[in-house]
Order: sequence, then structure tokens, then C-alpha cells
Amino acid sequence: MDRQELLLNRAGVEIRKNVTVTPEYAKTIGADAIIAALGATTIVPPIPGIDGKNVMSSEYAYVHPDEVGENVVILGGGLVGTELSIYLSMLGKKATVIEMLPQMNDGGNAGQQNAVQVEMQRLGAKLDCNTKALEITDKGLRAENPDGEIFYEADTVIYAVGLKPRFEEANAFYDCAPDFHQIGDCVAAKNIQCATMAGFTAARMVGKI
Repeated sequence: MDRQELLLNRAGVEIRKNVTVTPEYAKTIGADAIIAALGATTIVPPIPGIDGKNVMSSEYAYVHPDEVGENVVILGGGLVGTELSIYLSMLGKKATVIEMLPQMNDGGNAGQQNAVQVEMQRLGAKLDCNTKALEITDKGLRAENPDGEIFYEADTVIYAVGLKPRFEEANAFYDCAPDFHQIGDCVAAKNIQCATMAGFTAARMVGKI
């Protein structure tokens, strides 16, 4: 039992593990309120070669950095992709981030963007904007920028192009309890601050509607 689970138990929170919660199951519980926080799923870009053995998602790369090659190309210049480039660079890997837009996406946090840019420069991680991925091969990534086609040699290609909210899956629990709240990334994939505030607000609202 980890520390978080221990604290929840002390607070009287019942934890049910290895349970697939379906609307049918939820109705049998007889809950007065349901807070759905099902999160989001990783968007897999429709690029030829995306199913290659040398390709992985950003989430997988964070959990399995030992499976990431020494020369890495990351698709997506948002905070997930750029912060991942910093992490991998700290592990001694050579990382290049590819972004279609003219600049990185700071997620609404300009201060974080400045910090990320400083760290990327310090660690030697590259950011190539105005660049579109065309095809992934076992040798790397074929892309194009305003000057024409370019090939990035890479041992591993990682995609970090965003998340798709599990909205419909969460909304299926709407009539499973008198009080229903849908929060977090299953509404719109944002950041930890938004998710925490949504959870806090939902907890306060339980039983008041």
C-alpha cells in the first residue's frame, strides 16, 4: 500500500481495485453522486509508419526511458513534447522536437515556456518549427519545412501531439446517480491546475444540486 492509498484509507475512502466500472455496474452501487474523471486518450497522428517498432507515445517513453534510443525525434512542440526532450536530454540522449506551427505551444503558460526554452538550449535539445512530419521509417523521420523535404535520422520517434477527452465514455454515467459531475481531462485535456480545481469544485457541489 503506497502513501496516497494509506492516507485515503485513513480518511475513510473505500478503494476498489481491478474493477471495470460500466454504467450497469455503477447503477448497482446506489451512489448518491458520481464524479467521472476518466481522463483522455493519446492522439495517434495518421502518419505512415506510426505503427513502427521504433515509434512510441510520450507516456510510454516516460515510463520506459530505457527503450528510447540515443537519437530521438519528438513529434509535437507543446509542453509535453518539449519537457520530454529535456528529460531525455538529461539522460544523455540527443533530442529534436518537430512542430508544425511557427512556435512551440506554451499551453497558456508563458513563464513555463521561457523556462523550457532555457533548459532545452542548455541541454542541447533542438526545436524545429514550421516542420510537418511526412513519414516514419526504421531510419528516422521524413518531414518538410518551407525550404523543402528534410530527413531526421533517429533511433526512436515519439509522438506527443495531444489528448482526446473520453467525454462520451464519462457521459454514459450521467443517469447512474441523482448527482453527476464530469471533470478533468474527460471534459477537455488541459493541465493539472485545471483538473485539481475541477475536482475541488465538484467535491464541494456534491449533494447541493
